[in-house]
Amino acid sequence: MNRNQSIALALILAIVALAFSIPLETPERIVLALALISAVCWTLEPIPIPLTALGLLLALPVSGVTTFESTFAAFGRPAVWLVFSGMVISQLITETKLGDILSSLIASRLKHSAAFILELSLFGVLLALLIPSGVVRVLIALPVLTALIDALKAERNSPLSAAIVLSVVCATYYGGTGILTASVPNLVIMGVLEGQGHSVFWAEWAGYVFPVIGLLRVLAGALVIILLFRPKLPDHPNLPSSPFEFGRREAKALGLLLLGVAGWATDAIHHIHPVLIGLGLSILCMAPRIGPLSADHLRKINYPIIIYIGSVFALGDAFVASGASERLAEAFAAWLDLADRPVFMQLAAISYVVTPFNFLVDTAVVGGVLTPPLLSLGAASGLTPLQVGLSIAVGTGMVFMPYQGAPFMMAYAYGYATMRQFVLTMMLICLVNLIVLVPLNLVYWSYIGLF
Repeated sequence: MNRNQSIALALILAIVALAFSIPLETPERIVLALALISAVCWTLEPIPIPLTALGLLLALPVSGVTTFESTFAAFGRPAVWLVFSGMVISQLITETKLGDILSSLIASRLKHSAAFILELSLFGVLLALLIPSGVVRVLIALPVLTALIDALKAERNSPLSAAIVLSVVCATYYGGTGILTASVPNLVIMGVLEGQGHSVFWAEWAGYVFPVIGLLRVLAGALVIILLFRPKLPDHPNLPSSPFEFGRREAKALGLLLLGVAGWATDAIHHIHPVLIGLGLSILCMAPRIGPLSADHLRKINYPIIIYIGSVFALGDAFVASGASERLAEAFAAWLDLADRPVFMQLAAISYVVTPFNFLVDTAVVGGVLTPPLLSLGAASGLTPLQVGLSIAVGTGMVFMPYQGAPFMMAYAYGYATMRQFVLTMMLICLVNLIVLVPLNLVYWSYIGLF
């Protein structure tokens, strides 16, 4: 038994003991224990991540918390099939020379390591502006980044390899909080607000959240990555002596990619769900005479990561169905006393109290479960729905570990950065966010007149 397995076993035994001491109903106690045990196993990896996911999918119906049908209904969620279609589309880059061509174009700009990491971070923000789905953003960007890492002769999990991957993934995920359409929790919170008669517009959301929680957090993340890994670019990168040939297959791949980006970027106009665009594009990728791929490329899909994604959604559904999420939300709302406090402190308290829930269930579930009770609590203290909703969004945007966000797990699956590198980077960025950026954002909100 190695060190990680020993630590995981000790934590699991402590979780089981804690579950029996908490005054909850049996289904609530079981689902809370399963959530914490899964979090431990997905972070420390005492067993492979897909094996933990399968164990969770088995434990939920066997324990009686949910039925088999309701557990596996999670695989019918649009996000699961968006991951599938994203993996098909990403092969447009990996199975043609398009990835090598794009990585060569990026490598031609290599000058200074710090400036390069900053450029990659801003590229991640640009992707968040163009493509609503964080998973698709990662699946399109990672093949190009891995081709670049290989061209630079950087070893997998090396400081340079980790810095390149994490700079884009962290920027496109954390920066997405500041863009209404770039984060699922944002859309969930917006839906709850609109259900209560308060519309939120794209530009309004960006004006309040993007400057500090979006752009400034991305810049802070880039600085953390530079200081943490101190990446050094090689003096003589392994670039091809002659440019790659841009043939018919590459032209088809690029055309389909641009078609997908155009479809995802304009979904607010045509209202076609991103997963339908992704599945349609997947078919075109493999269609005879249209796409450069064939049906045989379906064998190259990373199906274990789809099992993981489905298990996360199944856990979130079980959390809601068992009543555990509602019970915890009520407990936090009762404990959170907002009366007779300055608005600054009230909004800060909302963001901070939301954050622990991100460790238990998907952040979209957190937004859906906590927004209604916190809106009622805020209204009783004189807060507006917009103030409360934006504060909840700031909280749901803080994920400390890869299992809390599917895009991070997708990036980890490529094997170019270790779990330790992911966790350390994400924790440092979130600590900067909690200690510095959340208060600074509230100062900004006060300055522009939100309160």
